[in-house]
Amino acid sequence: MSAHRNDLVTATTGDPLIGLTDKQRIFIDALCHGQSQTMAARSAGYEFAHVEAVRLMKLPKIQEALRYQHRKYEKATQLTRKKVMDGMLEAIDMAKLQADPKTMVSGWRELGLMCGYYAAEKKVIDINITAKRAVDKLEALTDAELLEMIENDSETIEGEFAEVLEQTQEVADANYAEIGL
Repeated sequence: MSAHRNDLVTATTGDPLIGLTDKQRIFIDALCHGQSQTMAARSAGYEFAHVEAVRLMKLPKIQEALRYQHRKYEKATQLTRKKVMDGMLEAIDMAKLQADPKTMVSGWRELGLMCGYYAAEKKVIDINITAKRAVDKLEALTDAELLEMIENDSETIEGEFAEVLEQTQEVADANYAEIGL
């Protein structure tokens, strides 16, 4: 069956499993019954299970078939995410009454997982070349130009500085050399 025909059959019947190969259907079924991706691929008969599992999980038709199966199981069991969370909260309350902090922490951890609190966060760091250029310009200015700039800028932060004389630096270097630093 061609890919276009598979898409047409899926669109007509609403069942994305129809457009899959036998191996892909077995893979989906094994995943829905709790197997890991690699074990599901092995159950489906793929020779290089780990590689095939990763490849299969990237396919939109596999993702759609998984969502379809999950919705089907939810409907059959009348189980929703809210019901699962309510049950976890009830179990946490029972553990609290029994003074069992280990079970309470375990319950809260599961709720955190369900809510996605432990998912990896993607951080974007924007490095601005303009800041580097500004620093380079400031470093190129003479002391007189820097002082003039500071005097003219109303947002300058006041501060104090101490000038280290070359002679003082030479003494410090000599002291460090004596103690081996």
